[in-house]
Amino acid sequence: MGILVFSLMFIIFSIGGGILYLIYLPFKIYLKRKQKLSRKLSRKINIAYVITILFAIIYITYDSLYPSESFYEEEFKTVTLREIPESAEFIEKSASYPDFKGEYCSSSQIKLSKSDYKKLLKELNDDKRITVEKEIVGFSEFRNTLKEKKENKIIKKFTRKIKGEEDHYLNIFFYDDKQTIFVNICVT
Repeated sequence: MGILVFSLMFIIFSIGGGILYLIYLPFKIYLKRKQKLSRKLSRKINIAYVITILFAIIYITYDSLYPSESFYEEEFKTVTLREIPESAEFIEKSASYPDFKGEYCSSSQIKLSKSDYKKLLKELNDDKRITVEKEIVGFSEFRNTLKEKKENKIIKKFTRKIKGEEDHYLNIFFYDDKQTIFVNICVT
């Protein structure tokens, strides 16, 4: 998967970088004619440009394959329609890379303080936009975040539907330790 993402980013940035270089080329020629740009400086600019493009490709590829915590914080907000509590600590995270149709799944295991856990559970129980789920919709990213936890120890399951987007599965599960939650999104 990493090679595919890197290859795709390389192609996109090569084309985009080539177009930007073509825009820069008339300025370069003009500056060379006016003797304001030496060959040595031009070479340094070209090398710096290529290195910048390569670093951008590597960074975007890495960030796509291993999303930051801010990605999972936004996923929490999408599922619960609330800001993530201050006490939140990410224990496990897993996400698939979006395919060409934008389909992906993500899951995170989050540890909250007992009071934040209790407060969130109460708020979601009272929220009419969120419904109690009877089953666990399983997918590999969720299984990756379970680790040593047992699925049968999940005591409360909620789901949120988005009108017009029935292919979005938004779930939050509460574990029986009164601190752990699992936030799951799967877009198919």
